[in-house]
Amino acid sequence: MARVSQRLMLFLCYPGGTVRKRKSVARAERAGVTEKISVSVDREDLAVLRRRARKLYEGNLSAAVGEGVRHIREQEGREALVRWLGAAGKVTDTQREALRAEWRGASVRHRRASRQG
Repeated sequence: MARVSQRLMLFLCYPGGTVRKRKSVARAERAGVTEKISVSVDREDLAVLRRRARKLYEGNLSAAVGEGVRHIREQEGREALVRWLGAAGKVTDTQREALRAEWRGASVRHRRASRQG
């Protein structure tokens, strides 16, 4: 009788599924360390992403999003540097524009000098 109960238990507690899973429902393994996400973006922003993906990444939209993430990381790094510098890292708008003008002028002079040399 114990043997029958064991068979009955195996039959009733079937470890497999009875409904076939669709491939789209089953979670696919991702290559590397990537994560699949779902986001909602403005249509114009999506058009920009798709254009960038076609232009630089053979249409790979994930690569275009990754590029944006790299820019965000760079910006956060600059912000962390300014925090680390404290008062020395803070400039006024006038000082910032003067620095940018100086950099633009220096790079223009440098290019002219290298063309003649």
